[in-house]
Amino acid sequence: MREKDLLEQLSEAKETWVSSRAQLALSILEQYEGGGLEDMEFQDIMSRIVNDEALDREADDLETKALLITAVLGSADLI
Repeated sequence: MREKDLLEQLSEAKETWVSSRAQLALSILEQYEGGGLEDMEFQDIMSRIVNDEALDREADDLETKALLITAVLGSADLI
């Protein structure tokens, strides 16, 4: 899965605003893949990870922010 690979790369970023969100998305994705979350709940949680005012304030690199948003929403089949 391309989105999962991208999330893994982003989780190792030096910027905490991106690495923490990518790590969270990976853990939620793992829980979903293990059957711990229903589809709608999974999509809601993933959407809330990137639809966050704090992300808008903290993200100083728009390209990286776009990659994060694409990876998170893509892994949840929201885009």
